[in-house]
Amino acid sequence: MFVFLDESGDLGFDFTKGGTSRFFVITILVVENYEDRVRLFKAVERTIKNKVRKGKKGKSLEIELKGAKTSVSVKAYFFRQLDNVKFQIYSLVLNKARVYDALQENQAKLYNYIARLLIQKCPFQKAKNKVILTLDKSKDQEGIKDFNRYLLLQLQSSIPVSKPVEIFHVASHENKGIQAADLFSRGIFRKHERKDMEWYHQFRGRIKFEDVYLK
Repeated sequence: MFVFLDESGDLGFDFTKGGTSRFFVITILVVENYEDRVRLFKAVERTIKNKVRKGKKGKSLEIELKGAKTSVSVKAYFFRQLDNVKFQIYSLVLNKARVYDALQENQAKLYNYIARLLIQKCPFQKAKNKVILTLDKSKDQEGIKDFNRYLLLQLQSSIPVSKPVEIFHVASHENKGIQAADLFSRGIFRKHERKDMEWYHQFRGRIKFEDVYLK
């Protein structure tokens, strides 16, 4: 089983500061088998080739699909490439206005906690052998160790010993699964933050779980 995690919004709590979001969204994209993982990656590659890179001269190793920058029309094109791909979307939306002061001051702990709550919604029992979790590399080495240690400890009771979990932190431009998760995460974020449903309506049928934490 392949699990890709990305987020939208920020964990800042100074709401008087311009650009601080009211919500923070963590989204995971679950693909149960290798064949569908290949199809998902090819859909990202095809979208970049035909819509993002088309007409541009030169090459950039960091050209990628970004939820905040990709137009709705390009996102729609990408989603059409997924007709034959089996995947599910899980998302947890944090209402930042109701976060306790103590957690506001420890963003790493808050992030790990929200990620754990969401990941526990995954159907790990469907994994045939192991679970591979990949997320955007946004932490330093110590932060990565803390995240991995915390998550694996919390998941021990929900994942059989025969199905080990492997966690990888990589740059988003290096992993097409993270890019896909980012597109969906942005759509869910826009729904809650700005009541913008244009992109969300197109993929909502693929959402298996969506909830607001601290409503």
